[in-house]
Amino acid sequence: MSSIIGSIENIQAIQKYLTAVPYRISKAALNMLNVCAAFEFQKEEILFTVLHPGWVRTDMGTADAPIDREESIQGVLQVINSMSEKHHGLLTDYKGQTINW
Repeated sequence: MSSIIGSIENIQAIQKYLTAVPYRISKAALNMLNVCAAFEFQKEEILFTVLHPGWVRTDMGTADAPIDREESIQGVLQVINSMSEKHHGLLTDYKGQTINW
């Protein structure tokens, strides 16, 4: 799993999370690993993608998060079941929308 706060393009939209710098760096690194693996293994027809489960109400996500675990899990499962080559190397959220790096 990755996170929208690992996106470099969306840095303005997620400015309030700047205190989570180590977490954000780890997610940006995961996103880069996904892109590199997607490129390296495309001839073997192995698909790579990372998923953002949304901001979920958990101990880590806090009570302020807009979605509960059930909504996140259901969304992630739907996305996984609908994945195809168009998702190769992308960061996709639990609604199936692509998140720019």
